[in-house]
Amino acid sequence: MNSRLVSSLPPADSRVLRRRLLAAAALLLTRPSLAQDGGAAEEGGGGGEGVLVMMEELQPFSFLDEQRQPAGYAVELARELLTRADLPGSFEIGSWTRVLAKGRGRGAVLIPAIVRLPEREKEYYWLGSIARRRGMVYRLKRRREVKPRNFEELRHYRTAVVIGDASEREMLRLGLDPSQHLDRCADYAVALRRLFAGRVDLLSISQGVAPTVLKQHGYPFEAMEPVLKLPESLPSMALSLATDAPTRQKLQRAFDAMKRDGRMAEIAARYPTLPQEP
Repeated sequence: MNSRLVSSLPPADSRVLRRRLLAAAALLLTRPSLAQDGGAAEEGGGGGEGVLVMMEELQPFSFLDEQRQPAGYAVELARELLTRADLPGSFEIGSWTRVLAKGRGRGAVLIPAIVRLPEREKEYYWLGSIARRRGMVYRLKRRREVKPRNFEELRHYRTAVVIGDASEREMLRLGLDPSQHLDRCADYAVALRRLFAGRVDLLSISQGVAPTVLKQHGYPFEAMEPVLKLPESLPSMALSLATDAPTRQKLQRAFDAMKRDGRMAEIAARYPTLPQEP
């Protein structure tokens, strides 16, 4: 419907049509964007916007399956959580930078898998941990000349990390200079491409996700070997601080019940590559 057609209508009809067009445009703007976020799926029932579950594509925590639907360990946990809390929700998979931005920018945002770090402590409401993370620094087996024996010797090499990821935070905490010692990548696809092309020397990544991430992007995990182990940390479920108290309380009760009755452990058993809490 174009403006010339609208202007040719009688004044009363023109006003009605304009209102209908504006209402339709507003409805489109409130719908989740599949093209922008990589994938979105509605969950639960009831009215209102509900909980927005934000994830990056990082197997086996969260990814899009063959039907382009969110799947993975964190996705299963989030679906169980929303069901128990009786809350509607939508799932979005996007870049990690976008996940963090949404988590800081609005209420009722659930990030079901984010490493709990000291510098993040006051940025979210933490429901609790869902696994353990064993960070590792890897090299290609063919790169025998790359042999850091301790964290200090990492300064002699360039290590690929994902921007905003726990891998980057761990390297920064060791005192590495991001401009000299790190190659900060948008995602693991870029990091792996640079590693196998010889543009960087090392890769920092969680030991639990490394095999599936390499397979996902078409690289053989057998070509890698660990050279340094990093301190363990805890992937956790976090809520945006702007989340209203009733929603937060419902989700906390649901999370505690999932752990208490063994449902979380049951879901985790389907993902044996992920180190679980003791």
